[in-house]
Amino acid sequence: DIQIHKSPNDDRQYQGMTLENGLKVLLVSDPSAEKAAVAMSVRVGGYNETTEREGLAHFLEHMLFLGTKKYPDPAEYTRYIAAHGGGSNAFTAERNTQYYFDVLPNSLDGALDRFAQFFIAPLFNADLVDRERHAVDSEYKLRLQSDGWRIKTVNNITANPKHPIVQFNFGSLATLSDSKNKPP
Repeated sequence: DIQIHKSPNDDRQYQGMTLENGLKVLLVSDPSAEKAAVAMSVRVGGYNETTEREGLAHFLEHMLFLGTKKYPDPAEYTRYIAAHGGGSNAFTAERNTQYYFDVLPNSLDGALDRFAQFFIAPLFNADLVDRERHAVDSEYKLRLQSDGWRIKTVNNITANPKHPIVQFNFGSLATLSDSKNKPP
């Protein structure tokens, strides 16, 4: 399906394909690797938000990790990954959200099944909304101390006001509030 160009010095095997649902997949086989890894990029990020709900993409990134129809326990995914020698994370950028994990190779099937459920049947458990709003807000407050974040903020707010970069798309308690009288 998908043409792969690789260096003649690369001994890994590659296969690209498009699934029936249109999802593009790149498989990489490296028998010498100590871990198996998966990444998924979803073409939705901060630029897709409205000014009425800035930070929603980042908030939803958090919520996907917290239970699915098949695996309703909010800690199931993280517990499985950790128990099988792995780690996982995600980040929301301007144009996409990236989810990824790694595990010991013999645990890939179980990890992949749990991971896939994020995108098939997430629960979006209402009992965890406030906790994740606070988690997003904590990440935001932590970044306020970063010079790189400050420079990015200045660049964003001095950009063309019609461009989505001027929006605050990280999220905070204020922007993720249900209140009609949100603080500026």
